[in-house]
Amino acid sequence: MDIVKGKGTGLIILLHGPPGVGKTVTAEWYVVYALYGASEHSDLDISVTEAVQKPLFRATCGSIGTEPEEAERYLESVMYLSRTWNAVLLLDEADVFLEGRTRADLKRNALVSVFLRTLEYYQGILILTTNRVGTFDEAFRSRIDLAIGYNPLTAELRLQIWKHCLRLNQKDAKVNIEDLQSHLHELASHDFNGRQIRGAVKAALDLARFSGVPMGWCHICEAVENISSFTQDLLALQNNVDEFV
Repeated sequence: MDIVKGKGTGLIILLHGPPGVGKTVTAEWYVVYALYGASEHSDLDISVTEAVQKPLFRATCGSIGTEPEEAERYLESVMYLSRTWNAVLLLDEADVFLEGRTRADLKRNALVSVFLRTLEYYQGILILTTNRVGTFDEAFRSRIDLAIGYNPLTAELRLQIWKHCLRLNQKDAKVNIEDLQSHLHELASHDFNGRQIRGAVKAALDLARFSGVPMGWCHICEAVENISSFTQDLLALQNNVDEFV
């Protein structure tokens, strides 16, 4: 029991893992399952606002700024609004606040200290997401009530995501689903994360819409090739930079 009133009474949840594996989606659906249970809302096609009358307040840490005073005002503001609205607060991409402090970067150290102090007195439900838990500041360990780790997607999970994205878009767009069914396992063999899969489907839909035809295998192939080519170019550039460091 804390001797300081209002300290440590919130629930802090950390979701950590590589990009595009479902951390933010988990946070969005936490509201549904925590309040109503999985049995009542098993249809993943509905939105959070359709399922519950409780908002999810999402804030991206990248938009907070780098000045400690500015960050503190922003955090206090979003936390106040979350409590007022009885909302679950999601701080997405919280890496800048969670990384270990060093003597070389005093400004970022101040940011981390501000975040630690703010966490101590938050009384609601707060969900943090990060891609770099390996650089975690030791002081956060005792502040986290529940930590959930995510592994890279397997081929089976990628297959399910492809099916889900295509099924969602089949309702509102012209999709030649028969043309795609036999290629699903081939699509799942590409080492894409969930965000890339969703982007590929969206790009393929746009290509088909521009051509005035239902989306089919040729449109998906073009979108997948574009993402794969960009990924390879990015890796090549990163390797070139590493050679000069």
